[in-house]
Amino acid sequence: MKKTAFLVLMICALIEARGQKVSDPRSSSFWSKPQQLGISLGFGGIMQTGTLIADECNCSFENGGGMSSAFGLSFEDELAKNVVWGLGAEYRFVSMDSRYQELEILENQRTSSGALVNMEVPFRHNAAFSTSMIGIMPYIKVFPFDTRLFARFGLNIGTMVTASLTHTKELLQKRTILATGETVEFSLDPNDPRVKGNTATIQDGDVPQLNSLFLGCHIGVGAEFRAGKKLIFGPTMMYIIPFTSVSSYPGSDFSFNNLQIAIEARISLD
Repeated sequence: MKKTAFLVLMICALIEARGQKVSDPRSSSFWSKPQQLGISLGFGGIMQTGTLIADECNCSFENGGGMSSAFGLSFEDELAKNVVWGLGAEYRFVSMDSRYQELEILENQRTSSGALVNMEVPFRHNAAFSTSMIGIMPYIKVFPFDTRLFARFGLNIGTMVTASLTHTKELLQKRTILATGETVEFSLDPNDPRVKGNTATIQDGDVPQLNSLFLGCHIGVGAEFRAGKKLIFGPTMMYIIPFTSVSSYPGSDFSFNNLQIAIEARISLD
């Protein structure tokens, strides 16, 4: 009787074991990609490309740099094994400075003895550009070898909601001593409303002949980590490359590249 009961228990155990699915530790369970909604917050650096023209004096600025910040929303869904497609909506703010120095001849500068002379005086020109942009970003993520790391490729399509340009000119030297020992004083016209101290505002307003449409692409890398069954988060680093210039003013082919690091958080919709 005991042998019969033992045999019945063994047969039941075998049937139950055959019905169970044993997970293979070599096969990643990470790849379950339901539809997802996400948010992102990013910061980065700006690198000027081309030449920015301040049209009030037809001054040229190059090699500028600055900062950017961005807030975005996204939707993602699985396209194929290890491939995800997504669509993002983004608000991005960009600020950038570009500057150069020049020697300018100031005529009829009065010496300490009362004589009038012409002098070369150094000035610094600064162009401060800022813009706020909204746009969409269709993109593809590729996850190689079932890992949490991914490569990202996509387009940037947007419009500049606001764009401003401020051109200032700063006097860098207030006085000099001539070979004769006489002192020459330099100053800007204090009666000019554009002058504040040693700085004159040459231009403050809209970007000349602004191209409001922004087209570009981005490439990037990142990682994803799960927190529970629903939440997915991780960093993404993207490099945004423009196709269009900011201004169509003659001689201005100014635009900017953007290296951006973002923290993303998404929730699965399954």
